[in-house]
Amino acid sequence: MKTPLSWRNAWHNKVRSLVALCGIMFAILLIFMELGFYGAARTNAIAVYDMLDFDVAVVSPECMYLGQLGDFPRHRFEEIRSIDGVESLSPLWLQVGRWRNSDTREDWDMLAIAVEPSERPFRDSALNGRLPEVAMHDRALSDAVSRSEYGILTAGVGSELVHHRIRIVGQFTMGAGFVAGSAIITSRQTFLDVFQEASHERPNIGLVKIAPGASPRKIASEITAQMSPVATALTRSDFLKNEQAFWLRVKPIGIMFQTGVLVAVVTGTVVLYQVLVAEVQTRLREYSTLKALGYHDRFVYSVVVRQGLIYSWLAFIPAFFLSLLLYLLVRMKALVPIRMDIGRVGAVILLTSIMCLCATLLSLRKLKTSDPADLF
Repeated sequence: MKTPLSWRNAWHNKVRSLVALCGIMFAILLIFMELGFYGAARTNAIAVYDMLDFDVAVVSPECMYLGQLGDFPRHRFEEIRSIDGVESLSPLWLQVGRWRNSDTREDWDMLAIAVEPSERPFRDSALNGRLPEVAMHDRALSDAVSRSEYGILTAGVGSELVHHRIRIVGQFTMGAGFVAGSAIITSRQTFLDVFQEASHERPNIGLVKIAPGASPRKIASEITAQMSPVATALTRSDFLKNEQAFWLRVKPIGIMFQTGVLVAVVTGTVVLYQVLVAEVQTRLREYSTLKALGYHDRFVYSVVVRQGLIYSWLAFIPAFFLSLLLYLLVRMKALVPIRMDIGRVGAVILLTSIMCLCATLLSLRKLKTSDPADLF
């Protein structure tokens, strides 16, 4: 029976091993959290667009992101009905205004989404069925997961949006995005009363549904050719990718979380390296003895490699379950859409393996200098 040398070395000094596991666990937990926030940023970036039902989006050439959409002439938008494969059109108006908390009287940015109540622009059929409720003047549906600073936004509550009185008649579920911490859905006419600089003839986004079997990319090209230079068209996938790219690459949000992952990996590598190199230094005579007894270098090195794996995987297990708890708390308290998925677990396993490999390779440099002759 083989002696589990790596396991016994790892737990020979239990206090030092527990301290090492805590340090490595913290680094792995930090990787989980940084990747979780990065994934939540990707979700938040397209939270509004993900609600909408469209195959092709028509936007102004000046469109940069949700907070800077620009607009285009509606009559040109209606002309694309003649394009073969276009099934339906829905204009949308979006703008950010200051919402007043009815209790604290503080103002906060609110995203207003205006629709034609007779249209069905949302992917949720239940939400489309509630749009007639906002057809009445100065009525709106509010986001059920709005941030707490906006106050209570349930049916019957009234407050002011850009100094215009709005009454909430129901709720929908979207989640806070980057542009604003809450949103409302209202009719086009109410929207125009609130945002007097907006125009019925200048929507911000045009939603295009195409016939089954038609090519979204081909139709987007035809729409762009017909509406240029006043508007351009993008397929759904391209439109969502552009919005995510703006927040994750142009803005510092994505870079910040990516840097956090790198820092976590480096931290874990340094901690594990220090633990392993201390083990190697302490047991250098024992390793030299193994070499003197005829054990191959590969065997001696494998002991250290397995010890690094033991530390890494024992730290990974509590880090995983603790990250699940933190994900839940962040989702409930901060309303951040952070969730665990198989891809993220796989990514953390890969990064943990890289961290372990780097630390063991660095620590083996000391072991390579051990010489059996030093024993005599």
